[in-house]
Amino acid sequence: MATSFRPRLTAGLFLFAVIASTPAVAAHQATGFKIVNVTTTTADVWTRVTLRPAANPANGPLPRVEAFATATGAPVPLRENRAFPDTRIVVQMPAGLDLGAAAGGAPAAEGETRVRFRAKGAATWMETPWRATTALRDGIAVHSLPALTPGTRYEISVQARRSAGENRTEEQPGEFKTAPAPDQRGSFVFCIMTCQKYEKIDRPDGLAIYPAMGAMRPDFFVNTGDVVYYDQGPVIALTRELARYHWARMFALPTLRDFHRTCSTFFMKDDHDILANDCGPLTRTGELTYADGVRLFREQTALPEVANRTFRWGRDLQVWLTEGRDYRTPDWTEKRTPPPTLWGRDQIQWLRETLAASNATHRLIITTVPVVGPDRSNKDDNYANAGFEAEGREIRRMLSEYRNLTVITGDRHWQYVSVDPATSLNEWSVGPSTAAHAGGWEEKTPRPEHRFLRTGQGGFLSGVVTPTATGASLELRLHDVDGKVVYRAQR
Repeated sequence: MATSFRPRLTAGLFLFAVIASTPAVAAHQATGFKIVNVTTTTADVWTRVTLRPAANPANGPLPRVEAFATATGAPVPLRENRAFPDTRIVVQMPAGLDLGAAAGGAPAAEGETRVRFRAKGAATWMETPWRATTALRDGIAVHSLPALTPGTRYEISVQARRSAGENRTEEQPGEFKTAPAPDQRGSFVFCIMTCQKYEKIDRPDGLAIYPAMGAMRPDFFVNTGDVVYYDQGPVIALTRELARYHWARMFALPTLRDFHRTCSTFFMKDDHDILANDCGPLTRTGELTYADGVRLFREQTALPEVANRTFRWGRDLQVWLTEGRDYRTPDWTEKRTPPPTLWGRDQIQWLRETLAASNATHRLIITTVPVVGPDRSNKDDNYANAGFEAEGREIRRMLSEYRNLTVITGDRHWQYVSVDPATSLNEWSVGPSTAAHAGGWEEKTPRPEHRFLRTGQGGFLSGVVTPTATGASLELRLHDVDGKVVYRAQR
């Protein structure tokens, strides 16, 4: 179908939609697909139909974003790491262009997708029904793969077409592995990373850490949040269309697109990829509320309705993904009684109960913000800071009750391994995705808690579980962006 963008101006907002017309061109998948929410017997495949086969040129035009006070109409200067409530937003492109032409973008198109899948090497393919994609859903359709076999590698093929009955389809291959059964023992590898900013990429086709992680053939991967940065860079996302633009240009980068076709992924959300720095449930910025930000994150990652969750990966590992924004006390003060909460009492009770019920050899608590730290005194958004001190002590005591439990945190822009002096709880910080995005601490100022400290550089974390005569070992490793191990330890 031929397509065109039809912009319209409503209350000063520049909107665009992809409108289908007569059949003429094939469907495309410039942003690839994502294999998410994998269990022993199921998986979801996130798909997206795009107008063109690749992202727009990176040197193309950028939208101009302006904010005006709702009450007075006065211009509001835009600054990074800020929210802009009570504002009217105007988005403009150069004459004759619309947002679909913005630099690095990959605008959506209407069409259909389906997923073909089979156990690797099997003769027969299974397939999901074709599902329609619409401009209202940013060209996205999510397919659920049922009745899979535990601990099995699957081949998949994601097909896209512009309309029912269309003979021409675009096809992209991939593969992933289901989780082993809870009584199944074996060796496996996983990777964890955080904080990726489009303006801080370290190679023309994206981020170096993705090929480095891909070379390890991880069985699963966790992104701990700040997947995109709405509130930083030359295009601050203050509308739904601008938020979607941030996601499209990030996942149209070839290194990200290629990695996500080959690995089971678990996404976590934090602050910059919901609305703005240190945001909470009452935050609003531009046209977007916190609830809007959560809906957009779910749209772009197929995140489950309940973001905190736990999954088992065989006999020897259980992972908890905590939620650090949805439950936190909004607009609290240090003198408030009772003390403010970060994880929320319901989530903390869920964590207590599921930890007690687990018989896994090793337990990993993955969090979007630090539990142990240390962190800087000018921050106050995590358990290493004074504002959440009371609940932080409670959480560290609770987690320290369990043998072979390690905390892994994202969000901080330096790598460290720390041990809490009061409870001996271990925490590993995976570090930022690139050296250009590093900062916040200096190696010349370590604290007694630090067992390892590396600043000014990017990287990621990996783990290797290996069966032993008496159970299983877990080795954790911190890497630089090219995959070189900079620190390792047995847990």
